[in-house]
Amino acid sequence: MTARLTPVVIGLGQTGLSVAGFLKKQGVDFLVADDHPSAQATAALRQMGAVQAVQPIAQITAHPGARWFISPGVPLSLPALTAAQQKGVILTNDINLFSEQVKAPMIGVTGSNGKTTVTTMVGFLASRQLQNVRVGGNIGAPSLDLLDDAAGCYVLELSSYQLELSDKLPLKVAALLNLSPDHLDRYETVDDYYAAKSHIFFGAEYGVVHRDLAHFAASAGVRNTQVFSDLTPEDDAEFGLIERAGQIFLARGQAELLAVRALKVNGKSHWMNTLAALAIGSCLELDLNQMLTDVCQFSGLRHRCQRIELQDGRVWVNDSKATNVGATRSALNDFESAGPMILLLGGQAKAADFSELARQVIALHNLKQVLIYGDAAAVLARCFAPFVTAEVFSDFDDMVRRAVVLADVDDVILLSPACASLDQFSSYEARGDRFEQLIMACAA
Repeated sequence: MTARLTPVVIGLGQTGLSVAGFLKKQGVDFLVADDHPSAQATAALRQMGAVQAVQPIAQITAHPGARWFISPGVPLSLPALTAAQQKGVILTNDINLFSEQVKAPMIGVTGSNGKTTVTTMVGFLASRQLQNVRVGGNIGAPSLDLLDDAAGCYVLELSSYQLELSDKLPLKVAALLNLSPDHLDRYETVDDYYAAKSHIFFGAEYGVVHRDLAHFAASAGVRNTQVFSDLTPEDDAEFGLIERAGQIFLARGQAELLAVRALKVNGKSHWMNTLAALAIGSCLELDLNQMLTDVCQFSGLRHRCQRIELQDGRVWVNDSKATNVGATRSALNDFESAGPMILLLGGQAKAADFSELARQVIALHNLKQVLIYGDAAAVLARCFAPFVTAEVFSDFDDMVRRAVVLADVDDVILLSPACASLDQFSSYEARGDRFEQLIMACAA
């Protein structure tokens, strides 16, 4: 490979290191650019035998035709990237590189909420019927780390950041679960965010999509579309919900598949995740009866409407993964009838519009108190005033301790922040873990 076409890895996080490791194994020389590389990442780069220095992004020379592998956390709006693209540099990413290497079917899952749960559930269901199922992408292992000649299929969670540069992925199944405004600190408009998500359908053989979003698959030219929704199915192929004799069933067409009470996790958001997973499995030609048996064993994921059992007569819910308004609104729908609610919000706002959330919270019949913390506290408090007077805290720990004091028997204490965690925590997992530590310490 000539020097002019030396590839560049932009961003030295987990994904960037994965690309660097892959290129190193292929014997390809490459450059690395990151404006603020961590000591751990730099050490990992050296450990894999890459001795070149990490350069600032703006100092990389743009050669026409060279491929720059952009990590998801690096915004495409950076002036250095815009200028490089104008000079003929090809901006791409690990997902595109991965898709050039795979031989087994690829399943891609995206959406504003639920994509980690659905990706994991599909991997779980598929592994009961197929050999060597690999799960990763935006969760767990980066896609290139999953490469395996023995793989039976790959199930990938794909974020909007990864899909921005992926306009023709050879996916066996592409799934778009839902859309709600998010990441408006990165996208100029919500339509730009939605457009990035819809890239998942370009090049896909099958599209799985919520009924309300079917036009995204149609406009991308997907010929085989499998629809699901939270309504009664409109035809025999559609997955949905049916209520009969006071019970709610997962259904396909008019056929009852499974009473929702048989699932280990309940609430409409989980029912939707389950229907999406069943729809994806049907496109993979998995046996439906076997999937229905297996899905009853799926226990859900941590930090996603996860009930914390303290045996104290209260309902403690860790939904720290709710980093956007849509996720919190979904959690409110699931728990609004479970008892008087103490709602815990806040964190890093990501330029979100909280007005719809405020209207929903104000309308709750069982709302007991709203507690807010962090960078978004002032904005959130203004949205709720004058109808709800929220208690505001600068520190997350103080907010949780206050919730413990307020909580009575039969109350629902719902941590569903509607904000990112990065103002006070390294991740939503760290925030959820701290929530659990605090309430367990107070209960001891």
